[in-house]
Amino acid sequence: TMQKPWEVPDGVVAEADRKPHLVHQTFMDRIQNNSVTPFALMVYEVVRAIENEIENECKAHEETFVSPLGNKKLNSWEDYAHRMKNLSVIGSPMQLLFQFLEVWYVALRIVVQSWEEEQQLVWLWLIFHGGLNTHGWYGPRLEES
Repeated sequence: TMQKPWEVPDGVVAEADRKPHLVHQTFMDRIQNNSVTPFALMVYEVVRAIENEIENECKAHEETFVSPLGNKKLNSWEDYAHRMKNLSVIGSPMQLLFQFLEVWYVALRIVVQSWEEEQQLVWLWLIFHGGLNTHGWYGPRLEES
């Protein structure tokens, strides 16, 4: 086993339990069983809060939003948000929400693909891509996340 030059957070998926073809199912099972790391849970909860904001905006316009998190192809999450961002009216709240969601889907994908190890990389991704910025137009639930 190669030595890691960084600290591995407590509670990540044990190396013996890592089956790459089951990375999505493993993470979703850990969410259901409440056994994910606190960091992974935080990222997941922010993603769900952004999705809830989008669902509420869609309902107000008699549109629907279906979360792509059930898709096992992890990069399809951000692809979906990117596509929806490009279909939204420029400068609209929906465009900004989908842009924000795209950044957080990538963060969640990094968490899932790294078996919850890559916390520093996720923080850097969020900092560099504006994922930690709130602009005041988000709903109260999202601001609290």
